[in-house]
Amino acid sequence: MVALLSVNGCNYLDIVPDNIMQLEDIFETKEKTYSALADCYSYMPNIYKVHTGTALLGDEWIERFDATVAENRGYCIGNKIMRGWNNTTNSLLCYWTGGQGGTHTYEALRMCNIFIDYLESDFHIIDLSEVERKNWIAQIKVLKAYYHYFIIRLYGPIIINDVNVTPMDDLETVRRRRQPVEDCFQYVLGLLDEVLYNEDGSEKYELQTVTPAIFYGQVNRVIAKALKAKILITRASPLFNGNSEYYSNFVNENGEHYFPQQYDPEKWREAYEACEEAIALAHEQGHKLYEYTDKYRSFDIDDVEESEIMKACYNLRFAITEPWNDELIWGHTGPCDGSNLNLHNTSAIRYQPVNSNEFTHQWLGTSLDVVERFYTKNGVPVDEDKTYYEESERFDMVKIPSDTYHLGYMQPGETTVKMHLNREPRFYAWIAVDRCIWRTWDLRLDIKLRSGEFPGGRMSDNHPTDYFWTGIGVKKYVHPESRGYVASRTIQYPYPLIRLADLYLLAAEAYNEYYGPGQVAYDYLNKIRRRAGLPDVEQVWSDATIVNTVGKHTTKEGLREIIQHERLLELSFESQSYYDILRWKRADEFYTRPVRGWNAPDGKTADSFYQVITWQPRTFTTPKDYLMPIPYNEMLKNPNMIQNPGWI
Repeated sequence: MVALLSVNGCNYLDIVPDNIMQLEDIFETKEKTYSALADCYSYMPNIYKVHTGTALLGDEWIERFDATVAENRGYCIGNKIMRGWNNTTNSLLCYWTGGQGGTHTYEALRMCNIFIDYLESDFHIIDLSEVERKNWIAQIKVLKAYYHYFIIRLYGPIIINDVNVTPMDDLETVRRRRQPVEDCFQYVLGLLDEVLYNEDGSEKYELQTVTPAIFYGQVNRVIAKALKAKILITRASPLFNGNSEYYSNFVNENGEHYFPQQYDPEKWREAYEACEEAIALAHEQGHKLYEYTDKYRSFDIDDVEESEIMKACYNLRFAITEPWNDELIWGHTGPCDGSNLNLHNTSAIRYQPVNSNEFTHQWLGTSLDVVERFYTKNGVPVDEDKTYYEESERFDMVKIPSDTYHLGYMQPGETTVKMHLNREPRFYAWIAVDRCIWRTWDLRLDIKLRSGEFPGGRMSDNHPTDYFWTGIGVKKYVHPESRGYVASRTIQYPYPLIRLADLYLLAAEAYNEYYGPGQVAYDYLNKIRRRAGLPDVEQVWSDATIVNTVGKHTTKEGLREIIQHERLLELSFESQSYYDILRWKRADEFYTRPVRGWNAPDGKTADSFYQVITWQPRTFTTPKDYLMPIPYNEMLKNPNMIQNPGWI
């Protein structure tokens, strides 16, 4: 299949090269055709990669701050974009033409078109059944929809690559134009509808409904419907729905707006109905929120019943790391290839000496802003909780209590700051702070993140930069049985692209945006909250003894804030929040704040460690940075190309 990927002599993004093998040879047998199918999947974006993944877009994952990493464009590229390092001449995470960490999306689409064209032709493929042929065509159409959608979120109006052009086509055909955003969405949705429904609107079943275990990761009807729901939510959101604030002057050569200028509330209705349809099929196929049912770790057995939060924390930790569990709707199998430098091994804690084959990088951490974002144990933001510490005292030091709430997650009698106490279970399951307990290496480790301490702190060995520079780590992607950096010692699992919790939150959001507050939205929120060990949204937001804004959930604006905050927490670190914050048009609130953390490099005592340090500035210019730049070379090749606003 290398020949199909060859683009030598290709001068533009969607021209089929003329030096490929004969298609009859590539699709001669079922086995060869399956290789072509796999090649179409091989362009799935590297979301989970440390240096070249989109997960580091946003404010959740934080890179090392030494010059080797922080001043190198090739390391932690997503963070470099958030620091204002992107440009048109050397575009970072360039998914338009590939390069600087991005895959070549239009090459992927060209591959998909070749695959579909051949399988829909009259040529006969040896030993490929008609059922398989139709299923594989349907899969690739869903992939085409996903690839288009992926770059719509990054670039806005795109070139729709429905049909490949060839070197024989005239120049005007080759020099394609970007299409208005609404046309792009309609094309993508049309691809999915073509796969999911017959012309009379009835269900279509050429695409597999259940994926055999040996083919996990391939798309099926549940994935297709879930993807459609996410696309419709994006289309209905403020960035793409009537955004005259940012894009009133963003027009093509005929003066036509690339973004809709008038808000259309009916888009939210369509999105809600798609969410309900996707959820119904997911339930029908056995998808449900994950609950841990295996044996608890031997060192936790005595604590399980006594602890107030341990059961919830186990649910939350394994909902991400348990391979192909019932909550996962679509998983990216890339992390399962055993390669290094993924989120799940580079964020792990070091436990063995660096000369051991079990050494781990311990590179990626998070910031104080993210720590502050998590709820109190009452399930509301820290600034809303009357019973929580005042803002002026949250950084005060205190001894960790020996109580049933913190049992098994914080080290009793040790010193911490007040803001690390009485937080929600997701905080203790997914965030690593100094003097917490981290279940990993199949052990219960007492974490010490101050300088010179082990395990976790800065060490003076031959890897003195491999530590959590902000003094805050992330547990979420580290399987408790993973034993280090090398692939053979790291538990592999698929990276979550869509899970059921995501769909529940999308349904709640769409319902509130169209119908306003109601029990349907509350019920979806409460499914997430109950699994996280939190009280129902109506209960806590009606309690004047707890919240400052009593009844916030009863207004559309108030419930919108609650739902958005819930998404930021539940889907944290999953490469979801960046796109959510952009589609909500809230980037100025989050992405202009500098990175703050503790004094992890030099803080050897509690007093010197718990000093708030402003580590790194962040840059976000509105509206420029809402869209990625079109590479300068593409502008030169195609005079019909119009650049995104603010980029030159």
